[in-house]
Amino acid sequence: MVGGKRSRNFDDDDGYRDFRPRMPKRQRVPPVVQLCKEMMPDIRTLGESVKAFEEDIKFLSEAIANEFGNEEYFQDALFKTLYAVIVEQPHKQPAIALLTMVVNAANPVAGKRILNHIFGKLQEWCTSTIDDNLQVTSSETGPWNKIKLLLRFLSLLSPMVEEDELILLYQRLFALSVSLNNVNPQKRNPLSEAVYCNTLLNIPYLFFFSRENESLKGKVAELIASVESSYLVKSTNLSLIKEYNTKSPYEPVQWVMAVLPNVKRVLSNEMQQISELFPDYSAMMKPQPGNQGFNDPLNLPTAEQLEPFSGLDRGMGSIDGMWKVPRYSFRVYLPNEVGEFETVVPFTTYAGMLFEDVILDIVESMEFNRKEVAKQVVTLDLFFKPGIFTEPGQSIAQLIALHEENPIITTHKIEDLAIEKILSMIFKLPNVSHPFAYFYTLLVEICQNSPKAIAPVFGRAFRYFFNNLDDLDLELKLRYLDWFSIQMSNFNFSWKWNEWEEVSVRHRDTFYSPKVTFMRNLIRKELRLTSSKSDVEESLTDEFKSYMESSFVPRSDLTNYYQSFFKDFQVDSGLLKDNTIFFTQSCFPFNEMIQDVINYFHKQPLERNVSELTAIFQEIQKNYGNIISDFNRFVVTTLMQSLAFSGNRSLSHANKYIGDSRNDLIEVFKNMEADQGLKERWIVEAIIRYWNSNSQNGYLIVDTCKNFELVSAKAILDFSFLEDQGRNWGLVDATSMESTFRTLTELSQRRDASVETFVFMFERLSEIASDTVNQLGTASDVAVMAPESDSAIAELELVWKYESCLGFIKSVLRKYADEYATSVEPLSAILNAKISHQRTKEVVSNWLNELQLL
Repeated sequence: MVGGKRSRNFDDDDGYRDFRPRMPKRQRVPPVVQLCKEMMPDIRTLGESVKAFEEDIKFLSEAIANEFGNEEYFQDALFKTLYAVIVEQPHKQPAIALLTMVVNAANPVAGKRILNHIFGKLQEWCTSTIDDNLQVTSSETGPWNKIKLLLRFLSLLSPMVEEDELILLYQRLFALSVSLNNVNPQKRNPLSEAVYCNTLLNIPYLFFFSRENESLKGKVAELIASVESSYLVKSTNLSLIKEYNTKSPYEPVQWVMAVLPNVKRVLSNEMQQISELFPDYSAMMKPQPGNQGFNDPLNLPTAEQLEPFSGLDRGMGSIDGMWKVPRYSFRVYLPNEVGEFETVVPFTTYAGMLFEDVILDIVESMEFNRKEVAKQVVTLDLFFKPGIFTEPGQSIAQLIALHEENPIITTHKIEDLAIEKILSMIFKLPNVSHPFAYFYTLLVEICQNSPKAIAPVFGRAFRYFFNNLDDLDLELKLRYLDWFSIQMSNFNFSWKWNEWEEVSVRHRDTFYSPKVTFMRNLIRKELRLTSSKSDVEESLTDEFKSYMESSFVPRSDLTNYYQSFFKDFQVDSGLLKDNTIFFTQSCFPFNEMIQDVINYFHKQPLERNVSELTAIFQEIQKNYGNIISDFNRFVVTTLMQSLAFSGNRSLSHANKYIGDSRNDLIEVFKNMEADQGLKERWIVEAIIRYWNSNSQNGYLIVDTCKNFELVSAKAILDFSFLEDQGRNWGLVDATSMESTFRTLTELSQRRDASVETFVFMFERLSEIASDTVNQLGTASDVAVMAPESDSAIAELELVWKYESCLGFIKSVLRKYADEYATSVEPLSAILNAKISHQRTKEVVSNWLNELQLL
């Protein structure tokens, strides 16, 4: 006992509690796991550091050669990593191939296993090409694109692999492309083109490490001669998928037409172009016996087995799907825009075609890692021969000065190349591979990583599309609008609006001018993207501040709308306010009863009785019916605007109010002696007029009414394309156009959807086009042309209206080709009945004929 207390023996279990925090025991990581954690990231980033490349090859090859065969865990991790890099980051394939061959020299068993693992993957994808149950993920580029990439990697291993085995792979694939091409000699075969182009594009990779191999050169020359003589290139001109309607700022080039000449040129002149394109890794190479072969021959499906899949329209993956229609080159950065020199490697060269192919693969296959994509596409130059591109970040002014000083110096910018190829995916017709948000945020990411270098590149693209707006496809105008507005909202709306002031001053008061329409829609969209109106206003010059008015129709039109409800009664337009029911204002003698209607909708559904609602309107009709011109229209408008007002806090609130009140509305509407189509038009008009200050909200709430079967899709489209004293809002307002495409898209996704609404859309647009060309008085056999002078504004407006209408027809036919392709006969009958102008009829008739090819 010490001090009256028993001494505590900490060895005894006598109730002592240790209050120290108990940490989980650190598990000992097995050495092989630790090795993989250290090595696999180094393999994934191989080549990103040019200075460390040789050391990395030496270190990694020694580790793989020594470790291979000891642990299955290591082999599995290695195979997965190598495969992922090969198919997701194809620009790193040469580095991986070099690593593989250095390993093969030290450990042929390891080399053989890697070779056959990749060959096994090639066989798996060949087998999957005829699998009806193939599951396609968001980042899946497609089995044929995987086959392309795996063949490219095997081609890089040419010093290591038996020549005849590699040549046989090419022969088999070319024979397949020829067979598919010959299934229908008159018709383009998408899969045949994909296999033909992909396989040709890989041929130069056979010589990456084998430029002095004369035997291989001879066999490849025979291979190319054989495919050139047996493959009939079919040039298909589809006007429906052209980015520009009449005049294109450049001549698009088809992949299938350009690939063989590009490959032949790159192999000519003792492969000088290959030496200028591919880096020289010979100092790091180890001698290869060249005797490695594949365990089994490649088993390819037959043309007959592949024929049902050859349209590439059955969920085959994002890049495979691009071959469904003819693939064309896409340009943004044209030489005449900067000073008669190219900033992007031309598509009519092998290098230009290859760079496009590689960037598309990176962007499409690594959609799950946007930050990595943003990094890889602007550092692509590290993996090719130095000197192809200028120093990153050089301005156009610097390039002009350098070019004047030395005309043979390179002017190609890696930033221009990367941005142009990503824009080509945003502006791809007929379909985009991923949700637009992926591409938009990818571009934001690239710019945030290097704003000084990238912001000017964006600026040049903005100007290019704006300058070519008149001829740009309608759907692409909307994509351009989205991209521009998102970029601006992410960069404090900083755009030099004074560049466009001249256009605005000249055509400010026009309705259909493509450029003025774009500027109006852009500013309105920017206002919707921010809670701070002042941010947008501060970015604008005085000339553009008038476009800050976000109303769908002018205030005078809104006043006339409300005045049209009354006779012998004058409305007070001074009381018109945004997002408020006009009928509750003090100038109306029944305003308190309108408030009773609103109060009715604020009750819980179980507390309501529709007779109460009916009684309110009966009293209004009894006391004030003599001043109301059409009481049914007044009732419909009041009910719908009361619901819009009650739910104006958010779309979800609006949805709830409309959903809760649906049965009451149907009960009231069914007792009206009015045509159903007229009632639906009143509903749509009431909501859009209520939300005049934010028509996007209005159209989204109209969608809710459609979902609750209060209005039809046809009613929405009918309202959007109403003629109003020569003005047709559906042709110019972005929220209306978005509503049209949204309505038709939702309809096309319904299994029970009828084509009736699609036919109505075509008929309505045909009527507008016909009326417009008749007003112009253009001779039947003469194409509609803009007047030579801008001073003929009235004529110019009609030309713009006509072109907008034709552009809309082109876009809906392309976008909903499946629906329209089943109705070509009735569409042709409508065309002949509605349009007498021969040249217009020829253009639209040609589009109808193309529907079967989409």
